[in-house]
Amino acid sequence: MWVQRIFHVANAVLVCAAIGFAWGQHQSWSATGGSLFGWVMVTAAVVFALLAALVWAIRDYRAWIALGEGGLPSNIFGWFAVTAMRPMAGDPYDQSVFAGKLGGSTDQTFLGDLPTRAGPRPTVAPHAVPHRQTDQIPDRDVMQQLSNMFDGIVARNDDRLHYQLSQYEKHNQAIWLRDVEGGNPATGLGGEIGHFHPSDGSMHTILSPSDAKQVLDKGWGELHSMARFKRIFPTETFVMLYAPARAEHVPVIRDIIEAATRYALPRGNNSIKG
Repeated sequence: MWVQRIFHVANAVLVCAAIGFAWGQHQSWSATGGSLFGWVMVTAAVVFALLAALVWAIRDYRAWIALGEGGLPSNIFGWFAVTAMRPMAGDPYDQSVFAGKLGGSTDQTFLGDLPTRAGPRPTVAPHAVPHRQTDQIPDRDVMQQLSNMFDGIVARNDDRLHYQLSQYEKHNQAIWLRDVEGGNPATGLGGEIGHFHPSDGSMHTILSPSDAKQVLDKGWGELHSMARFKRIFPTETFVMLYAPARAEHVPVIRDIIEAATRYALPRGNNSIKG
């Protein structure tokens, strides 16, 4: 595999760099009367750090590839891009990014009182793209119920909604407004309402600040780690909904997706057929 060859080449480059560094350090230390022991210790530390970085990179790349396709190419260049995003990633539970909009003129509430999601939150991979959970994956029956739920929302409201390729994922179908320009400006007028990921059953959607707060508080989801960057996502309330761990979770997820749909529609004309 060509990716493995790249890492082998990188390994060779690191070893050569370490040897070159060691020789340079030896010459420098010899010229200044430094001890051989000190030179050996510094060189060993540098070589160890370089090899440890390479081992981490290989393991992280393989873990990232295992997440499946997302908004970036599934190759070494996509991995470099997502690795560069890591220092910019925000806390997925930090509600301060949208707290100033709670109760404001653009805020609305469409959700009733959600139940608290039982059990621990699923483990979410540290990569911003693709944004996926790595455990609590639904079985085939629950995944089918989730897919049917999405299909039902679109079918009942096909005069206002339709399926189209996700602008974020670029591989999965998403629910979109038919009238993109006539949507709620608070959602960024992107037109995409939400999509789910067949690989793990998790979803992404845009919620109102009040609804996003309840979803986070009740354990049904978390913010995308890059949601605070307007150049990437249109709003701070770009939320990952966790996959339904069991069938009883699907109706709750349906309520949340319907709330996201109503939020995307124009104010005063946001009723949908449930």
